[in-house]
Amino acid sequence: MDIKQIRDITVISFDENRYLGIACDSCGGIGLKEHDVVKVSPQITAYHTGKVVLAELMSLGFKPMIMADGLAVEMNDTGKQLIDGFNEVLSKLKTTKVHLTGSTEENIKTVQTSMGVTCIGMCDKDKLKYKKTNKNDICLIIGMPLVGNEVINNPDKVLDIDDFEKLYLCDFIREILPVGSRGIGQELNDLCSYNELSIKLNEDINIDLKKSGGPSCSALVTIEEKHIDIIRTLVNKPVEILGKFY
Repeated sequence: MDIKQIRDITVISFDENRYLGIACDSCGGIGLKEHDVVKVSPQITAYHTGKVVLAELMSLGFKPMIMADGLAVEMNDTGKQLIDGFNEVLSKLKTTKVHLTGSTEENIKTVQTSMGVTCIGMCDKDKLKYKKTNKNDICLIIGMPLVGNEVINNPDKVLDIDDFEKLYLCDFIREILPVGSRGIGQELNDLCSYNELSIKLNEDINIDLKKSGGPSCSALVTIEEKHIDIIRTLVNKPVEILGKFY
């Protein structure tokens, strides 16, 4: 069986024409339990954690099929609230229905919200959005890198799952890279490295390239320059041109 790692996704050659993709994420200390560091409702915590794995899959061209949550909390009532959050983010997908499964911790009393989430999807091999960026393409950052309470306080700057779905459906987009904790700069370096390209950055960039991207609040998108206006009208979130590849 041919198994390889592409960015944060484990990619398996399922058959002659399709790949199976597996995305994982974890979250701890964000909720309403005694020792949670960031106090926010469990629904919001699960929503954004579920969004991360869905966004990672769709950004590479995978259609999500199954989401599995491992909840290190009791079912009543933190677990139920987390499950509500997962169901909410899944309900925003317009082009696919994802099956949710998982488990909770019923034997040990927990004092901090913690979970792991895995999502599985399928992609036609010719639709994989990887190593598709070309010379003279431009790189955009859509959304803003935000962490913790910034995510809650700036919904107009956060790429939501329906935004990722719109980008996923655009055939003219070369590649999409959700920005994680390493920041925009590291994601951009990886993008250049595996495409064997360099980028000339604009001199007037107004965004911190080193800041953590939090739960996929922003994404790098590579396109031909002629498609910029379409992107701006498609996603009602901040869009900034970072530079051009050469």
